Amino acid sequence: MQDKLMLKVFDSESEIGSALRRFRFAIGQISIISAVLNILMLGGSFFMLLVYDEVLPSRSIPTLVGLLIIITIVYCFQGILDLLRSRAMIQIGALVDREVTPRVFDVITKMELRRREMPEGTQAARDLDAIRSYVSGSGPLALLDLPWVLLYLAVLFMFHWTLGVMAMVGVLVLIAIMLAADRMTKSATMKATQIGSSRAMLIEMCRRNAEVIYALGMHRRARQSWEDASAAFVRSTDRLADVGGRMQGLSKTFRMLLQSLMLAAGAALVIDNLASGGVIIAGSILSARALAPVEAVISNWKGMTGCVQAWKRLDAMLKQVPAPMPTMELPAPSNRLSVEGLTLGPPGAKKVTVNDVSFTLAAGDVLGIIGASGSGKSSLLRGLVGIWAPLRGAVRLDGASIDQWDPDILGAHIGFMPQMTDLFDGTIAQNIGRFDPDARSEDIIAAAKSADVHDLIVKLPKGYNHPLGTNGGNLSAGQRQRVALARALYGDPFLIALDEPNSNLDANGEDALGAAIQAARARNAIAIIVAHRSNILTHVTHLLVMSNGQMQLFGARDKVMEKMKLPAPVPPRTDEKPAVISSAGAA
Repeated sequence: MQDKLMLKVFDSESEIGSALRRFRFAIGQISIISAVLNILMLGGSFFMLLVYDEVLPSRSIPTLVGLLIIITIVYCFQGILDLLRSRAMIQIGALVDREVTPRVFDVITKMELRRREMPEGTQAARDLDAIRSYVSGSGPLALLDLPWVLLYLAVLFMFHWTLGVMAMVGVLVLIAIMLAADRMTKSATMKATQIGSSRAMLIEMCRRNAEVIYALGMHRRARQSWEDASAAFVRSTDRLADVGGRMQGLSKTFRMLLQSLMLAAGAALVIDNLASGGVIIAGSILSARALAPVEAVISNWKGMTGCVQAWKRLDAMLKQVPAPMPTMELPAPSNRLSVEGLTLGPPGAKKVTVNDVSFTLAAGDVLGIIGASGSGKSSLLRGLVGIWAPLRGAVRLDGASIDQWDPDILGAHIGFMPQMTDLFDGTIAQNIGRFDPDARSEDIIAAAKSADVHDLIVKLPKGYNHPLGTNGGNLSAGQRQRVALARALYGDPFLIALDEPNSNLDANGEDALGAAIQAARARNAIAIIVAHRSNILTHVTHLLVMSNGQMQLFGARDKVMEKMKLPAPVPPRTDEKPAVISSAGAA
């Protein structure tokens, strides 16, 4: 019965509840341990009862020694059982965390790509921490002890009905305090969580934009915003702590008063010859034991409220990002890319940024995508590599839509370089090798040479083991872009998608980029390049012109440029500034 009470904290349909139900047997065993432990808790009161009613009148030292041995054994078993169930709950919390953590990572990495923008990206991880912390703590154990209050009340009624009624009234008063605490802390807890999330977002934004803040003289205003957010957070948490402190103080004071009243009632019963002297002490101990689980639930109420709210938020996010279904492992793509009526929009936004685009590329083709800013070029590229799911239409590799592929397997056949070049915290070799633990040195070096960044890397103090932290390992924007290009080329992918890959490159970098594209053509890969500078178009075989989210023209490069009356692209000389595609011309 107790394990059912425990499981009702979680929705039966939730993934977290499902993870917890896998440990139903363990929770059942903990419930049995709790039953034995609560029965043993009667030992202290009965020991005092026997000492006052048997040992003192008889003045029997052997009886006292025997009782002392028995109660020592009882207390030892209590300590062992209490330790066992506490450690068991810690293990259950850790195992639930281990099972749900992969899905939390899915939420954090896929929510914005599939559903909607997440205002606080790490909230899901913090929610899981709150759930694990509560499950591993004393809160669930207090819930398991709660039904055994009836046992202690029954024993008190056996002593005398007056003691039983007083203890029952005490339990009801504490339950009323608990319910009042719930009503008073529920909204405060939600508000504190929201303010805390906004505060975390603010400081992370300031950290990422520290250079801009200082350069533009925004430091004082940014600091004031931080101070205001921190003050609001402190006020909200202080209000929450104040309510919790008042309720805990009230419950503690009432419990102490009730114990004194129980002593007085026991003394009155003894005076009237309605109870023995041992009942005075035993009744006081039992009343305290009857109130202890209720008081423990009150002291853990804030944690349980936070856990339930965290579960609701996390469960809602888990439902929006379903667990991936098993897929068949398809052959490596090698022939063509087909785009059929592709319509795309930002996840969660009621906006279409790419509408009804269709084209086909064969192995060895290189496509350049041009158009004015905001015409949908980058959005189209996100759809082609599977970052954004189509609203309509499909993207197919060798006839199979890309959603039929496992993302990790598909990723091995795709080389993607976004417009914003971000490298991960790790070494250059790890970044190029996509953090594959089985990546071979020769493959990493081959990719670096394809991007013509090998010589640059080996000149660094630690070469390929040069660490790249949050600041990119002190590499320039152009150097980071070339490392990102090497990462895109790693493993000789079939489909290479590059978003303005030459935006930060010098003439030598552009030459390296052109050589990499020609090498991809030579091995029958398909390359797609979002272009802003016209020089890169010397290496493409096809052009796609975007305008207002729609495909305006598609075809062989020379024919499209002739229709648009654009001059033929000429590779830049080292002393020339690269030309830029005119937005007006692309429109």
